[in-house]
Amino acid sequence: MKRFTDSRVFIAGVSLVCFLLLAGGSEYLVYVGKERWQAREREALIKEAGRVRTLLESEVNTTMSLNLGLVIYVATNPEVRPESFETIARRLVRRTPHIRNIGLARDNVITHIYPLEGNEAAIGFRYRESQAQWPMVHRAIDTRRTVVAGPVELVQGGRAIISRSPIFLTDKESSYWGISSMVMDVDSLYAASGLMDAGDLRYALKGKDGMGAQGEVFYGDPALFGRSDAVQLPITLPVGSWILAAAPHRGASTYHAAGLIRSAGLGLSCLITAMLFALLTSLSRIRYLAHHDPITELPNIRYFEAYIKQLITVNLYKDEPFALFYVDLDRFKPINEAYGHKAGDRVLRDAARRLKEMAPEEKVVCRMAGDEFVVVLETVRTRDKAEEIAEEMTRLLVEPYTLDGRGEVSIDARVGVSLFPTQGVTSEILIREADLDLSLRKGEPLFSTEGKTES
Repeated sequence: MKRFTDSRVFIAGVSLVCFLLLAGGSEYLVYVGKERWQAREREALIKEAGRVRTLLESEVNTTMSLNLGLVIYVATNPEVRPESFETIARRLVRRTPHIRNIGLARDNVITHIYPLEGNEAAIGFRYRESQAQWPMVHRAIDTRRTVVAGPVELVQGGRAIISRSPIFLTDKESSYWGISSMVMDVDSLYAASGLMDAGDLRYALKGKDGMGAQGEVFYGDPALFGRSDAVQLPITLPVGSWILAAAPHRGASTYHAAGLIRSAGLGLSCLITAMLFALLTSLSRIRYLAHHDPITELPNIRYFEAYIKQLITVNLYKDEPFALFYVDLDRFKPINEAYGHKAGDRVLRDAARRLKEMAPEEKVVCRMAGDEFVVVLETVRTRDKAEEIAEEMTRLLVEPYTLDGRGEVSIDARVGVSLFPTQGVTSEILIREADLDLSLRKGEPLFSTEGKTES
C-alpha cells in the first residue's frame, strides 16, 4: 500500500506541475496579448500624432515660406513703394488664412504694414528700443536666418507666432536693409492641423521661440512630457524646432481581454489537470492491482515472482542468506460457508495485518492464493531464528478473529520454513522446501511444485 501511496504523491506532484505550466502558459498568453495590444495602441497613437505633426509642420513652414518672396523683392528693390508693398502683401495674405499682418522695418524701424487698418500705431515702431522684441531681431541679424518668436499674446487679442527674416541687399557689400516680419494666428494654425480636434488624445507643444526641447511649453498640459505612455515628435521649423507630445486622454487604457484569457486559461488548466490526475490515478491503480491482492492489499504472486528473483540475484552476489516462510490457514472454508464471503475476507485481512505487524522491517508478505501466504525475511540468517519466528507467526494467526456483530471465530495455521541458499537457490526450490516443511508439520503436503487450487 505504501508504494501505491507514494505513487499518489508522485501523481499529485506531476498534476501540480502540469497545472502550474498550463496556468503559466495562460499568463504568458495574457502577457503576449497585452504586449501586442499595447504595441497596436502605441502604433495608432504614433500614427495619429504623426498626422497632426505633419499638418502643423506643413502649415507653419508653408506660411513662413511665403515671406521669402517679399524678402527677395526687397533685397533687389530696396526703395519699396507703398503701393508695391501693398500689392505683394495682399497676394500673400490671400494665399493662407493664417497671416494676421506682414510688415517691413527698414533699419529696424517699421515703415510698411499690411493691412494698415487697425495697425497704424505700429508705423514708426523701433525694435532697438523694445526689450521684448529686440533680442529676436538681433538674433536674426546675427545668424542671417529667419527666427521664430512665440507664441506671444497680442495687444489686440489672440496669440500669434512671429516670423522675422533679415533682409540683405544684393549689392557687393550685401548691406543690411532691415527686417521682414510675418504675424501668424496660432489658433488658425492649430485648427488647420487638427490639434484642437484631438478626440481621445491630448496634445502639448514645447519649444517656445523655436528652442525645441529646451524651450517652454506653450500649448497643452506640461505633464504630458513626463508620461510614459506619451509619444514625442519633433516639428522642424525654418530655424529651430518644436516638440509635440501626444497621449491618450484617459491614460493607458485597460487590456480587457486579459481577464477573459486568464479565466479561460485557469479553467482549462484545472480541467486538463483534473483529467490528467484521474488518468494517472487510474493507471496507477490498475498497475497496483496487477501486482496486489484486492482483498488484503498484499503483493500477489506476480509481484512475488519478480521480487524473489531479484532478491536471489543480489544475495547470491553478497553471499547473504534469507528465510522464506510458507503460511497456510486451515478451517477457513467453513467460515465462508457459515458467515459469508465478507466475513471470510475480514479474516483474511486481519491475518495479513498480523503477518505484516509481527515481521521485521526488511520483509515482504505476499498472498499467493486462497488462504496461502509467503513471507520473506531478508535479515533472518539461521534456521533456529527462522523456527522461532515461524512459531510466533503460528501463535499470532491462531488467535481468535472478531467478526462485526457476530462474535469470534478461530482458525488453524501452519508455517513452513526454507533457507537460502542452503535449501535452494531458486524460488521454485525454496517454495517447495517450505511447503514440504509445512507438510511435515501437519502430516500431509498442501502445496506442490505444479501449484495448488484454492479450497
